[in-house]
Amino acid sequence: MTFDFKKEEKQFYNSGKKPVIVEIPEMNFLSIRGKGNPNEENGEYKKALELIYAIAYTLK
Repeated sequence: MTFDFKKEEKQFYNSGKKPVIVEIPEMNFLSIRGKGNPNEENGEYKKALELIYAIAYTLK
């Protein structure tokens, strides 16, 4: 089942004409810490991206 954030959390993604302060609840995200060139053939960043995609797909 796909979760569409823009549909489910409209209050966070729809913008009005005037700026407002929005309080976002605590959420969990997958992230990669570090730096590097994602286009480098065997670079650390590229390997980390491959891992996070595999994890995200499994969790999905």
